[in-house]
Amino acid sequence: GLRLGPVPLPWLVLGVLVPEAANPFHDEALRSARATAETLGFALRVVDGFRDPARLADGLEALHASRGAVDGVLGVAVLSSRVAPARLAAVARDLPVAVLGSSGSGLAGLGLDTVRADEESGMRHLVLHLAALGHRRTCFVAESDHPSTTRRAVAHATVSAQLGRPGDHRVDDVDALAADPARIARHLGDGVTAFVATNDATAARLVAIADGAGLALPRMAAVTGFDGTGLGERLDLTSVDQPRVRMGARAVELVVERLRGRRGDRHEVLPTHLLPRGSTARAVAGHPLD
Repeated sequence: GLRLGPVPLPWLVLGVLVPEAANPFHDEALRSARATAETLGFALRVVDGFRDPARLADGLEALHASRGAVDGVLGVAVLSSRVAPARLAAVARDLPVAVLGSSGSGLAGLGLDTVRADEESGMRHLVLHLAALGHRRTCFVAESDHPSTTRRAVAHATVSAQLGRPGDHRVDDVDALAADPARIARHLGDGVTAFVATNDATAARLVAIADGAGLALPRMAAVTGFDGTGLGERLDLTSVDQPRVRMGARAVELVVERLRGRRGDRHEVLPTHLLPRGSTARAVAGHPLD
């Protein structure tokens, strides 16, 4: 962790770029980032991308352009892995930059820091938990082409292939399911006994889509999320807890460490842990599991 030193003057400002502040994961990480910055004597200037990649990129440019101004930012914490590495590298040449949620390897050697959760291990424990409950044929429910979705989908496919036969691993997209809810019924008819959503918010959306189509999830099939947010807790959703509070705090700490003289890049991976809850009962009797 970061050792606390003298409190800087109150006009010292750090920029924070967040893809969607209303998202439960980003909201909790942002709250932690703000509390950490205040503890260290910094104010935050938050730019919300509202799920718009162009707006996210413009926000980063605006923070970068503010450097040198009286109220300009001294460093930037990027709570997203959606920003192109070239853009991040350009900012990192002028300001300390820390990125939350990146794979790290794609940003190696660019003069910036990263902090992420061990999503691969988390997904492995989740799939093994489902397998222990008799779920072999599972469907990964994606949301867009976000890098974290891709990493989780690959981890899900890898572990599923190790456990089952070809054909037991399925993939669908939540937007496609919303456009055609009958796809959920077809998955169930095909023997899928568990839906593995890429995050808690996607799992909640899947349950709502199914409910609108007269399909009771998670009674008819297990549903899992990822992130371990308060939303998942309210839904009694089995999930993988990412240490988002620590991740948000660490993103700010990494920026401040750079301001205090650290030169070497840091790429940190924090552990995850499984949160078994009521949305993952044993596999529904009558479904083929072998």
